[in-house]
Amino acid sequence: MLKHFSLAARLLIIVAASATSISAQEKPTENPLPIGLVNLDKVAQQYKPFQMKVVALQEEGKELQSSVTLRQSELQAVANDLQKTMQGSAEFQKLQNQFAKLQRELQIFVQEGQQKFRDKELKLSLSLHREIDQVLKPYCKAKGLRLVVRTNNSSLDENQTQQQILQTLSRGVLYEDGLDITDDVLKLMVEKGEKDKP
Repeated sequence: MLKHFSLAARLLIIVAASATSISAQEKPTENPLPIGLVNLDKVAQQYKPFQMKVVALQEEGKELQSSVTLRQSELQAVANDLQKTMQGSAEFQKLQNQFAKLQRELQIFVQEGQQKFRDKELKLSLSLHREIDQVLKPYCKAKGLRLVVRTNNSSLDENQTQQQILQTLSRGVLYEDGLDITDDVLKLMVEKGEKDKP
C-alpha cells in the first residue's frame, strides 16, 4: 500500500509541476527582462549634432573628389599631348616622364585622401558611440537595465538593396516588444547636448 501511495504521490507531484510550468508558459512574466534595445541607425539619422558632422564630412568628400577630378584632367591633358607627339623625340620622353609622375602622384593622393576620409568616418562613428555611452550608463542604472543590445533598421520588404536584405537576414533581434529604448536615448543625448552648450 505504501508503494502505491508513493507512486501516486509522485504522479500527483509530476502532474502538479507540469500544470505549473504550463501555466507559467502561458502567463507573461510580471517583471520585464532587464534588457533594452537601441537602434543605432535611428540615432545616427535623427541626432542633429551627428547629422551636422556627417554633412560636413560629406562636403570634405566632395572637395576631395573635386581635387581628384582636377588632377585627372591634368593627367588626361598630358596624355593627349603625348599622343600628338612623335615617339622617340625629346618632347615625347619629357611628356612620358611627366605623365608617369602625375599618375603616381594621383594614385598617392587618392589613396591618402581615401584613408584620411575613412579615418574621419571612423572617428565620427566612435564619437557617436561615446555620446550614446555617456547617457546610456546612467539611464540603465536608473531603469535597472543590465543588458542593452544594438539593433539596426530592418525590413522584410523585398524591394531593398542586396546589402539591406543581407543586413536584415543577419539581424540579431528577430522580435521585440517594449524593449526599444532608442527614443529615450535620443532624448537624453539632446538634453545633454543642450546642457553642455556654453
